Amino acid sequence: MDNQYSIDNARLIEQLARFVSFVHHTDGKTGPISFRDRSGFLGSKEDYKSLAVENARKELQIDKWRESDIGTGEIGKYATKAINKARNLVNLYQQIEFKNRLNKNHPKFSISAEQALYNLYCKPGYEISSAFNDAVNAFGAKYDLISFLFFIKDDTNFLPVSPRHFDEGFASLNIDFKTSHRCSWDNYLAFIKIIKRIYSVMTNVLPMDGVLRLIDAHSFVWIIQQERFINWQPTNESILAIEESAENSLQNIISGHGGTGIHHSNYFIHSAEVNKATKKRAHGICQLCNSPAPFIDKNGNPFLEVHHVKWLSRGGSDSTDNTVALCPNCHRRVHILDLQEDIDKLKTAIEQSDNDNHI
Repeated sequence: MDNQYSIDNARLIEQLARFVSFVHHTDGKTGPISFRDRSGFLGSKEDYKSLAVENARKELQIDKWRESDIGTGEIGKYATKAINKARNLVNLYQQIEFKNRLNKNHPKFSISAEQALYNLYCKPGYEISSAFNDAVNAFGAKYDLISFLFFIKDDTNFLPVSPRHFDEGFASLNIDFKTSHRCSWDNYLAFIKIIKRIYSVMTNVLPMDGVLRLIDAHSFVWIIQQERFINWQPTNESILAIEESAENSLQNIISGHGGTGIHHSNYFIHSAEVNKATKKRAHGICQLCNSPAPFIDKNGNPFLEVHHVKWLSRGGSDSTDNTVALCPNCHRRVHILDLQEDIDKLKTAIEQSDNDNHI
């Protein structure tokens, strides 16, 4: 994917961790999440898209189309029934305009509209980018509509687009990409690439029940721009779970245990080496409360947990310059309270430790 549309992976993983916690809260249960289970939030609210495209494809009945039907209104009859299955994936006004272009008895009827549909679904070897341009020329640059037509064609590689909502979803992920008033093949292709990149990360970090599909990544971006997600206030326990989940996912990626599609800067070093050096430097003493480790582990080492002063999910480095060793209580304190005074104290502890090592 072009660097112009690069993804802030730390932000993405942080939002994915919040997303899982939000689904758990909404469903009232923990464990793997499912986009297919109709008794749960995701299945009941988002899986309709799969049903919509399936029903639309059935109504289209492209096996009955003949090139000689172009201009007769026959293709339009099938396409009109198909668009009726689009639900909220296509703006109602766009649905009406689409039907008018295909209604032989309407003043806006257009032979080029039926030709564009035939080229998209039935013309062997027809260039897909040309089919997109044909659809735009026939029906206007209506992203909701055009993308749904492609979604019908192949729902494993194409997706519906609701420009304003997805622009907001991408913004919440720090992705500098917009679809509003940019209905073109190049823009659509970039949109698909971004969602596929998000999908590849989701497959590595989400606790899934069932196989993840591309449309599920689409649903994730849709949900995180909604007010109910943005305004959701997690409990302290959920905040801790979110932060720990995000940190663990990023640690695994950095250590090479997951996220093969994610790339980080070369200054990241192996987490195991960082953990060992950080704990050794602490000499068994929590670097926030200055108390001894609460117990000795089975290997005879003081039990302390490594914490990134600037969280990985906020772009912090996995290096000894950014890590401290904390007792479990203080580790939870810094994640839940996130106090600047604690951050400053931990930074000072790192500096002090470095100075001591140079004496």
